Amino acid sequence: MSSNHNRTALILALTMLAVLLAVPFLLRPRRPPAAANSLRLVIISPHNEAVRYEFATAFSAWHAAHFGRPVVIEWRNIGGTSEIARYLDSEFKAARQVGLEGIGIDLLFGGGQFDHARQARNGNTQPSAIRRRRPEWFDPEIIPAEFGGELFYDQADHWFGCCLSSFGICYNTDVIDTLAIAPTPAHWSDLSDFAYFGQLALADPTKSGSINKAFEMLIQEQMAAELGTGPEDQDSLAAGWRRALRLLRAIGANARYFTDAAGKVPMDVSQGNAAAGMCIDFYGRFESETVMRNEGSQRMRYLTPAAGSSISVDPISLLRGAPHHDLAEVFIEFCLSPQGQQLWNYRPGTAGGPRRYSLRRLPVRRDQYTPEHLQYMADPEALPYEEAAGFRYRPEWTARYFGLIRVLIRAMCLDTHNELTAAWSAIHAAGDAPRAMALLERLPPDAEYPALEGTLQRLGDRLEASRLAREWVIFFRDNYRQAADLAQSGAS
Repeated sequence: MSSNHNRTALILALTMLAVLLAVPFLLRPRRPPAAANSLRLVIISPHNEAVRYEFATAFSAWHAAHFGRPVVIEWRNIGGTSEIARYLDSEFKAARQVGLEGIGIDLLFGGGQFDHARQARNGNTQPSAIRRRRPEWFDPEIIPAEFGGELFYDQADHWFGCCLSSFGICYNTDVIDTLAIAPTPAHWSDLSDFAYFGQLALADPTKSGSINKAFEMLIQEQMAAELGTGPEDQDSLAAGWRRALRLLRAIGANARYFTDAAGKVPMDVSQGNAAAGMCIDFYGRFESETVMRNEGSQRMRYLTPAAGSSISVDPISLLRGAPHHDLAEVFIEFCLSPQGQQLWNYRPGTAGGPRRYSLRRLPVRRDQYTPEHLQYMADPEALPYEEAAGFRYRPEWTARYFGLIRVLIRAMCLDTHNELTAAWSAIHAAGDAPRAMALLERLPPDAEYPALEGTLQRLGDRLEASRLAREWVIFFRDNYRQAADLAQSGAS
């Protein structure tokens, strides 16, 4: 009897497990069967399901109307931009070792300009002919070569910006009211307030290029503030660097967690699991749209801090050895065409807009920001070319340190988070502990702005990079522990 009972229980448990595993597949939107004469395109992308659905649907219909055949897009979705970059580097390295040019994928669609530029430097992409085919689109009044210090396409034609991104703060008004935090956050520095202790949602910059770009925006803001209207000099830039890292450390100390998935931040904020977070603009806008549509609530908000972020692009790149090269070129053209651009921010159901999802992204083409188009947009008040005028990105300040910033913040805030939060809490409990705060804010000598060039060389070697990260973790952990002990002892 016992044996039969155990067998029945096992069968029931396995059945329940099978049902749980099947539910996500059963609930996925059904896709119509591909037409017999469909063409095929393979794209790797960090874009979410909404972007993939709308662009696949619209491009197939557009291609059928213009060329007589629909297109089936085979999406390769392996994670965020950082994971995709590692995957591409590995696959192309393996392909070259056996004499192959490509890896069976046509396009890299989405992610940040930094990662697309790196793929070009690594020889994983090839020039597109889009500028030769459509030179009129690259007039500065339509798609500028650069804006506010950010490049919008590669001068060697390896990548082209498709839509715009800025970086900012998402927050939940219900949670902020409950915590009696006033006013609501408007600047990066607001997130360093101890009122947000344990209430911030942040992403791991080593896993998310977008959050690392947000951190870089904060650093640039503080460096510019340190310079003020005076002449640029290394001492002021170094002081701005230290000022920014003090601010980032306080924000990190307030963090409830650091997630691997940047998209989780606005979701948790909207659900009340955190009061606020840092995110890329479209994650914040998309989540606020979802909450408003599903619940009729305006509790989820997003803002880009005034003069706190540039606008940068999410590009598209033609991968080397693309198996469907000509079709891939046509997809690039579609993405930059007025029809493709309208998908980013037109409301669903409007003529030329997306069918099902409001993507809440901003088009790169300046000619989309006219009354003719704004009347159909989900964010008609978002005028990025005007809003970003107060911020100028200075690539010479921090661009070459983009990867270093990732490693430094991980050592300073993530791998030492328990020690950091304990010290931060103890210092605020003490009320006034300047010696403890000075310990908390110390930087390793090779993380100071004037020494970063030498540090970059160490990061270029995998073994040395690992050693450096370990040294930094030990440095910060020891300082945080000493700071907590000093604050708790009451020594000023």
